[in-house]
Amino acid sequence: AYREKSGRNWKGKNIKGSPFVLAAVERLKEEGYPVQYFYITDKPSNQMRFYQAQADLVVEQLIYGSWGSTGVETMALGKPVICYLRPSWKAFFLNIFPEYNELPIIEANTNTVYEAIKKLVEDPNYRKLKGKASRQFAEAHFDPEKNTQEFIKMLETL
Repeated sequence: AYREKSGRNWKGKNIKGSPFVLAAVERLKEEGYPVQYFYITDKPSNQMRFYQAQADLVVEQLIYGSWGSTGVETMALGKPVICYLRPSWKAFFLNIFPEYNELPIIEANTNTVYEAIKKLVEDPNYRKLKGKASRQFAEAHFDPEKNTQEFIKMLETL
């Protein structure tokens, strides 16, 4: 059974959507797909990469509307990431970073997560393509040297 952890709640609401992911995985299992739900909790940050590296795909969150550290870390590992992106947040991001005309995120919400996971499970080429796109995006967007240089330029204008 799913147990809600305090880190997944905000003001009494589930902000990640983990119960929907579990339901999607259980449905896929019932349909005969070889899938496993792995919910990581109560692990120190320095151990997370060990677990993330074992995943074939990652569902970041389905409710809040933008990716967090799990999405960043797993994109850097070249994993396909499923996440709900609020349209206003996505538009803002693409406006601020015009070098991107799309994001590598597989967009889903609580109503579409089953289909998103199923497509990744059924199509290894699609899964590989999305993982590669995740890695390329992470290398470009989260590059510490590039970001540090841009931050220094911004500070120099103050």
